[in-house]
Amino acid sequence: MQKNSSSEWAIRIRKLLADLKLSQAGLAGRVGVSPATVSRWLKGRQEPTAECYVALGNLARPPEGVYFWERAGMDSAALSDAGLRKASFSLPVKLRDFKLIASRKLSRLLEGKGNAVAIPLLNVTAYGDRVPPRETVVISEFDVEDILLAPLAWCPHPENMIALHFDGDSMLPTIPAGSILFVDTAIKDRERLRQRIALVAHRDLGFKVARFQRISGSDLLVSANYKFAPVNVSNASKWKIFGEVLWWVSRDPESQTPDKP
Repeated sequence: MQKNSSSEWAIRIRKLLADLKLSQAGLAGRVGVSPATVSRWLKGRQEPTAECYVALGNLARPPEGVYFWERAGMDSAALSDAGLRKASFSLPVKLRDFKLIASRKLSRLLEGKGNAVAIPLLNVTAYGDRVPPRETVVISEFDVEDILLAPLAWCPHPENMIALHFDGDSMLPTIPAGSILFVDTAIKDRERLRQRIALVAHRDLGFKVARFQRISGSDLLVSANYKFAPVNVSNASKWKIFGEVLWWVSRDPESQTPDKP
């Protein structure tokens, strides 16, 4: 990216600092970069990556957030009048090279709705027990199906939010199959996750979701459905904490059944 000491993005980032009353170090911590990187942004010496633009957009208020999301890679040739468009993108870990396709009406879509967070819905499924999982959990292999908006108040770490699908009946009646999970990937500390619903990744067994419990020195995933035995995830070299499931959305199963003639 070219250097430009008078670039608009540098001016916008300075305004964001002032609006949020953050220091350069404070902004760096929220976005996940070094203070020196923020300093280069403010001086126009280095433009933020697409990943950082998404994080900046999630921190800003509309319409400033829209500007940052569009800088993340909006394809102006693909603009339409349909709000947020569905699209497929490569999404490596930490949202590198993430591209957000939005419409010209996005600013109006968010206008008057307060702070909103753009959350990528990944084409990946977290499974309940007894459901055949994918063989790998390489995030870069999955696409972004859609961009979902959520209130900022629901997202303690807005720059670290993802959404994904859930299948299986191990979490019934709490989480039904077909739900969409919203995950804060900034929360990985096992002690902090005690008694909370966690998304855990195994290199060969895919994603698993259950309530995380620490009992007698062991870390267990405990399903809501009593028919399923707990899964021991104490081996941190095999089972990686991916994040905390903050909330989920699901449809009434009855509403998904076609009307009979």
